[in-house]
Order: sequence, then C-alpha cells, then structure tokens
Amino acid sequence: MKVACSMYVLTCLSFAFGSLAGITLSLAVATDAWLFTKDRISLRIMKPDNTTEDVHVPMELRSGLWRVCTINLANGTSPDQCISIDYNQKGSGRGEGAQTSMSIVGAYRISTPCPVVALILGFTAIIFHVTGTIRRNSKTLVAGVLYIMSGLVLAVGIILFISAINDEVGHRPTKSFSFSYKYGWSFYIAGLSFIASELAAVVCVTIFLRRHSKISDMINIIPGLEEKLDKDYEKTEQKCSGQEDRTMLYMG
Repeated sequence: MKVACSMYVLTCLSFAFGSLAGITLSLAVATDAWLFTKDRISLRIMKPDNTTEDVHVPMELRSGLWRVCTINLANGTSPDQCISIDYNQKGSGRGEGAQTSMSIVGAYRISTPCPVVALILGFTAIIFHVTGTIRRNSKTLVAGVLYIMSGLVLAVGIILFISAINDEVGHRPTKSFSFSYKYGWSFYIAGLSFIASELAAVVCVTIFLRRHSKISDMINIIPGLEEKLDKDYEKTEQKCSGQEDRTMLYMG
C-alpha cells in the first residue's frame, strides 16, 4: 500500500511538473514581455520660421520573440504600436546611429529557435509521458529524456538571449543618451519552465526505475545485459568449482 501510494504521488508530481513546463514555455514563446527597454529617438521637427530642430523623444518598448511594441509613446499621447520582427533581414541591426533597443532586437533573434525547439520537445515528452503511464512501459523513460533535452535546449536559448543583450549594451557608445532595460515576466517564466522540465525528467526516471526494479526487467531493457550476466555467472561457477577441487585435494 505504501509503495502504491508513493507511485501515485510520483505520477501526480510528474504530470504537474510536465504540465507546468509546457504551459509556462507556451506563454513565454507566445507573449511579448521578454525585455523592457527605455530609449530615446531623435526626431526632426519644423519650426514656424521654417527652420528645423532635432528633439529627443523618450521611448519605451517591450519586445518578445516575434514582435516589438511601444509603451507610453510620447508620454502616452500616441497609441501603442507593434511591429513584427523581421527574421529575413541579415545582420544584427547594429549600425551608425542605430537605436540600442532595435540593435538588441536584431541581435537576440539568434536565440529564438531554441525556445521553439524546446517547446516541441516538451509537448513530445508529454505525449510519451501519458502513453508510458497508461501502458506502464519504457515510454516513461523516453519522456524523461525528452524533458531533459527540452530543458537543455531552452537553457541554451536563454544564455544566447542574455549574451546578445549584454553584447549590444556593451557596444553602446558612452556618450549616447541614457538607456536602461529589464527582463520581463515572459523571460522569468521561461526560466521557470526550465526548472519544471528538469524536475519532471527526474520524477519520470524515478517512476521508471521503481517499475522496473527487478533484474529480469533490466535484462529486457538494457541490450547485452543478459549476455554479460551469463558470462559473470560462468566465471563465478568456474571459480567456485576450482575452490571445491582444491578443498577435496587438500582433504584427500
């Protein structure tokens, strides 16, 4: 009863962690709150005396993996606008006079495939997880491996994302206007998804080992284990037989 109860608890935990990983990563990929930046844009306006003047307007942006949106444009006097990120454009977007915010967006595009691949691996892991739980077979172990791969790919994407931002901020001229940034909630729930994915993997592997704790089960799972056990058994038999012969010879 105790073992059955613990297996039930482990199964519930594995589904809870797996569902949390899938839901949080889906939200992270779909939303636009990975990064919040404050920057200034230069605008040239025409004065009544037909002369021009360059003014610097504060601009706040929130950006995700797919689009960039303005926040409180011109102190809230203009409606927020969103533009899609162009993944067909070559280069990082860094150039003479380029805004730091848009340079960052151009740089972190390289990290986008990783969360997408991690999301696909995560949902594949959930499918194997459900199938392995119903049929009580080795698909539970496959689900654990896929959870691990999903978490590792996501971790690589997060590292690339942070590195791209730090690189662009470090490249920013010191004489430029004040610039600040902070990570948004989409970024943090992506990190939560990584933790949940790895915990789901640990629980899935634990469940699999509990179900197949007998040597006969391991023989069916691990290729070549039966042959190795037979060889070890033969060596043990030969060793015991040699010891018996020496004992009989000594007694005789």
